[in-house]
Amino acid sequence: MILLYIISGILLSVVGAVPLGASNIAVITTTSKESLSKGLKIAHGAGFGEVVLAFIALTYSKIIANFFEMNSWVQISFIGLFFVIGLLFLFSKKFSFRIKKTPYKKRKYPKFVTGFLLAIVNPPVLLFWVIAISLTQKYILPISNMSPLFLLLLFFIGVYIGKFITLYFYGKLSYRSVKKQTNERHKLYRVIGIVLILISSLQGIRFFIS
Repeated sequence: MILLYIISGILLSVVGAVPLGASNIAVITTTSKESLSKGLKIAHGAGFGEVVLAFIALTYSKIIANFFEMNSWVQISFIGLFFVIGLLFLFSKKFSFRIKKTPYKKRKYPKFVTGFLLAIVNPPVLLFWVIAISLTQKYILPISNMSPLFLLLLFFIGVYIGKFITLYFYGKLSYRSVKKQTNERHKLYRVIGIVLILISSLQGIRFFIS
């Protein structure tokens, strides 16, 4: 029974992390441009960010669900945003702009912080956790913010592991792709673009017919 908490956390996190999102793309692009180790730093940050989202969903699930129902524009905005990002990746060669250098240095966040921020600023994933935890409470585990701290800790450890494993898989695929064909980064971007467009289109169809 105790192991079920960590296993549930892992499985739910993997299901939520498999569709391409901001943190997935960041890991892929960082790995292809820099290195796998730097991509995994983003994955670690995203893992902690996923834990924060799961905690928020567990604590304020009803409030969050009501918010999304009353503010459908939030979901529509993110569907549109992912569609546009997909187009930019798909036509990455055509959208390559030259930016003039300024005397100011570009502010760069540590990879861990980048991964963390990309994970938590993600309303669709937060909505996923609200639904996932509701279903878990109904069919699998009696988990809530009133559960024993040890069991909650196991669940959140599982969430972190699931997110990191999934992003590690994406980073590894990107690393192998770059290693085999260094000059074909645009092919990888096109694949990302197609997947993002498909996901956003399916989300849009599901949203408007529901």
